Amino acid sequence: MTTPLPVALVTPLTGPDAALGLAALRGMTLWARDERLPPPWDEVGVTAYDAHPDPVGAMRSAAAAEPAAVFGPVGPRAALGALGAAGRVVFNAGAPSTRFMRQSFPHVVNVAAPTSTWPRGVLSAIRSVDRHARRVALLASGDLAVELTSVTRAAARSQGYEVTSNVFPPGRGAQTARLLPPADVLIVHGGADDELEIANVLLRRSWRAAAFSTAVSAEATATLGALREGLLAPASWAPDSVAEVGTGPTAREFSADFAALHGVPPTATAAWAYVAGLILGRCIRHCGGVGDASLLAAARGLDTTTMLGRFRLDEVTGLQVGHQVPIVQWQSGASWTVWPREAARAPFHHPRWNAPPPGGVDVEADPRPAAGATDAPADERTATGPGPGPEPTLPLPAQDAPTGPFGSSRPFGLGRPRPGLGGGFGARWPASPAPDGPSVGPSGQDADAGRPAGWPG
Repeated sequence: MTTPLPVALVTPLTGPDAALGLAALRGMTLWARDERLPPPWDEVGVTAYDAHPDPVGAMRSAAAAEPAAVFGPVGPRAALGALGAAGRVVFNAGAPSTRFMRQSFPHVVNVAAPTSTWPRGVLSAIRSVDRHARRVALLASGDLAVELTSVTRAAARSQGYEVTSNVFPPGRGAQTARLLPPADVLIVHGGADDELEIANVLLRRSWRAAAFSTAVSAEATATLGALREGLLAPASWAPDSVAEVGTGPTAREFSADFAALHGVPPTATAAWAYVAGLILGRCIRHCGGVGDASLLAAARGLDTTTMLGRFRLDEVTGLQVGHQVPIVQWQSGASWTVWPREAARAPFHHPRWNAPPPGGVDVEADPRPAAGATDAPADERTATGPGPGPEPTLPLPAQDAPTGPFGSSRPFGLGRPRPGLGGGFGARWPASPAPDGPSVGPSGQDADAGRPAGWPG
């Protein structure tokens, strides 16, 4: 006779974000298989509720089923209404945002650093090697523009920068860029098309550093040629990392298990969903129960590391401050993680014009592989953790959207996942790294996905 722990996942299974929703569901399925809980539970049962087109209704349906815990949903717009209507503790790995502060959302456990915090890492990296840079020019567009501008201004003030910011409507990036005054540092956050136009207008200027939110993608930056060298960008995660963790498997172990179970490599969204489950498991083992008050108190006191970095909540805001969004830099035709320092796989080249040009690295003198020396595309080769030198990671193909007629708020039962394999994976209750994006990473949040660049996924 088995005793399953019932959990609910609110995620889009249909509609434009269905691929992200399926990725989250796959990640939760693997966690349900791997998790080992204390008695009386001997397995985890996951039920998914379709957040499209009514995330509020889906969340209410999930809460009405009285699961032991609730996860989701993916995306900031869906999360705003759904988290407000939950009435339950919700583990939020799919919408990392500074909006979900404890004062407004007291029952939300923020697993990942806010996506809008990635410029904080850029400014910190620059300040670590350059005490003279002062002026920052910020161009922002989209749903995160206002939040990102606020976060960037706060980070700049604390580090001695002055910011000139411009929020522009989508499609007007090039026009706005032409009016931008000179500065030392350029930060751009917008859609891929706008960022490409802005790059072609502004990267011919002599910025000491330049960062674009979509520049981690080789496809998005392919036409820039030499202008791409030295560019900084936010990354999501390193699927081939073997860095030591306090809770759960390493990223490489997770990636292998995920591919074996689902037949496709994991995306960042799947990884964050899995880590959200790990955090729940740690909280249950710590408090010995599943009451909302107990789980919330355990999460607020937890300090550990997972394959996505450090998990630690700010005592006042409830935002994720253990995790930092990784920052990569294009060097010799490949992107390498250069910040935070403890996760760097290549030195940070600064000022920007000191970055090695494409084909400019002497392979006999430089141990890094030349661009194209691995099978992974350049934008997928992000850093994986401390080590002797940069190492390429596995590519992250997009996952397909789910098929089948899932109605709004209609539960999609996974059946009975087999009992978990790991008993906390040797986790220590108090543990490691630090804040700034998806489920769960180093430094101070990152407040901090993932992402990662953009929302996890």
